[in-house]
Amino acid sequence: MKIPRKRNVTIKVVIATKKYRISAHSIEKIARVTLTRCGIRSGLLNIYLVGNRTIRRLNKTYKRRNAATDVLAFPIGEEIPTRSHGMVCLMGEVVISLDQAKVQAGRFHTTFRQEVILYVIHGILHILGYDDIKNKDRQRMEKKQHELLAAITRRVKRT
Repeated sequence: MKIPRKRNVTIKVVIATKKYRISAHSIEKIARVTLTRCGIRSGLLNIYLVGNRTIRRLNKTYKRRNAATDVLAFPIGEEIPTRSHGMVCLMGEVVISLDQAKVQAGRFHTTFRQEVILYVIHGILHILGYDDIKNKDRQRMEKKQHELLAAITRRVKRT
């Protein structure tokens, strides 16, 4: 008898700016599809949607770059105790600048929503160990990113 494996992924979305209309539920769904398609069956992920001021401060503090950026990812990968699920892996935290999504949407002739979806995917891939510093790694990451973006876009159109 085959026992189904239980999925236990918890995604916490915090919207820290009221400047844009965005649904925490839709961000959670995008993250959940991304994690599922990457084979992640359990863990905890935090996603913060912020403005340029916050992401610039974080970028300066943790990356030593005094500029706003689109996405910051902080992989953690530590087991933490929870009340309801015992020990769970805290995968990490993704911080997304909605201000940058708005600017880049205009620059790349996409929509604000498409940019935010891309940033969620990009941040999660960093959490999962993908990198975009070296050309070979960047190509691998971009390939996976485009694959996930296409899958999520198809899924969003059906719902």
